[in-house]
Parts: sequence; structure tokens; C-alpha cells
Amino acid sequence: MTARILPIFVAVAAATACGAQSSGAAGASGLEGVVRISPASPVCRTGTSCTRPAKHFRLVFARNGRKTVAVTDSHGRYRVRLDRGGYVVRAGMGRNAAPKQGLQPTRVTVPRGRVAKRDFTYDPGIR
Repeated sequence: MTARILPIFVAVAAATACGAQSSGAAGASGLEGVVRISPASPVCRTGTSCTRPAKHFRLVFARNGRKTVAVTDSHGRYRVRLDRGGYVVRAGMGRNAAPKQGLQPTRVTVPRGRVAKRDFTYDPGIR
């Protein structure tokens, strides 16, 4: 009799754990994407890209006096968990500091219950 109960208990425990993980992930909201620097050099040559990933770039998301910082990886990718709603975004200061102007877009909206894709372009002002 105990041999029959154990497999049922394990199956119920596994189903409960899976349900808990999926419901938590489903409620997460935020943004992910890539930050590119454009132009990446003062002179762009035909046949070569004039953009490059913004490595270790700081994005500052602000709303209602609260700030959340996301830092890109070595490929310019970022992912940040944010509550749904509208945010003002700017380039952050710090390591590999960038001037605050030059980031586009400067406003984003985070949807409810999902991570949306939003790419950014940073113009460093070199020409």
C-alpha cells in the first residue's frame, strides 16, 4: 500500500512545483533588448557597420521618484524587471560613463505580465 502512495505523492508534488514556477514567471513584467551605439566612429565606411553594441552601458529607468538601473552585457544586451507602466529612460553615469543626452527612445511603457522587447540607440555625438 505504501508503494502505491509514494508515486502519487511524488507526482502531486512535482505538479504543484511546476505550477508555482509557471505562475510566478507569467506575472513578471519588464523589458529586454539591445543597446547600440550609432554612429560608433566619426567616419562610416561603405560595407562596414557604423553601429556597435554598447558594452556595459547603464540604462536608468525612472518613475514616481524611483530608479532602476540595468547594465548591458558585452554584447549590448540587457534585461530588467519593472512594474508595468510608463518610465523615463536615460543613459546612466558610472563606469564607462556616458553623457546623459543621446539615448533614444527616452520614454517606454512596460506591459502587464510579460517582458517586452525594446531596443535603444545611443548617439555619442561624434561626427
